[in-house]
Amino acid sequence: MVKLLSCLFLVGICLFSGVELTAVPLFLKDKLHKANPGDFIVTARNKNFTLWHVYDRTPEELLIEEITVPAKNISLNDQSWRDWVGNGAYGNTAWIVYTINLNNGSIQNIYSYTHQSWMTLAQGENLLSILLNLPFQLVPERERRKIGSRHHVRTLWQPPLIVDGQIIPGAPFDSWRTVWPKDGSDLSGKTIEMYLPQDDSIYPAYLPYWLEVSGMVGKAKVRIVDSGKNLSSPRKPPLIGKSQNDRNDLKDQKDLNDQKS
Repeated sequence: MVKLLSCLFLVGICLFSGVELTAVPLFLKDKLHKANPGDFIVTARNKNFTLWHVYDRTPEELLIEEITVPAKNISLNDQSWRDWVGNGAYGNTAWIVYTINLNNGSIQNIYSYTHQSWMTLAQGENLLSILLNLPFQLVPERERRKIGSRHHVRTLWQPPLIVDGQIIPGAPFDSWRTVWPKDGSDLSGKTIEMYLPQDDSIYPAYLPYWLEVSGMVGKAKVRIVDSGKNLSSPRKPPLIGKSQNDRNDLKDQKDLNDQKS
């Protein structure tokens, strides 16, 4: 399912507690307006990679491809992520496509290439839409994580910014914080802290390159291990070239077929 961003919630243990509110909140759904076709990011978690690719966009929505592959099934010694996808994403275990409504952050029209069928989000699975609509507040520098000993000048900790397999040295990040609503989920009432690159004109900087959750047990971590632009997919999603009514008709027909089978 929509694993890439959903799994970003389950990241380590945050060292901070509480949220200091400021006047101007940030919403990730607004940042997504800067996404362009061909942008991609890759995350690593639990010995799996997940590639998130902006296949296409309109003023109202993004069309997203999401491909998951076990780390043991892929070698990047002689190929890039662009090559891997272009050659059919060999070894993948899940390949889906869906749309994100840029006005309300909802996930729609989920289609699985793996199962060759339309999919729906079960109750409690739509974590991405919740995240996109949460108001994040900028974390003051005095509250951010520092590195260095007490006896020397301590600097702000920054996550690595990786583009096309190369670490961009000295790339500054802003830290943003929010509280997950009390919805009975594992994230209920937890403090969420994320890091976004300050420069959003060069890199895909509308998704967190690092995200931490306070109060989680263990040290589960998701990190972005690569990002870039100009990725092309060999597949043509069934959503392309169809109106919203056409898409709804296709899903209704699929549901009807399922009921008959």
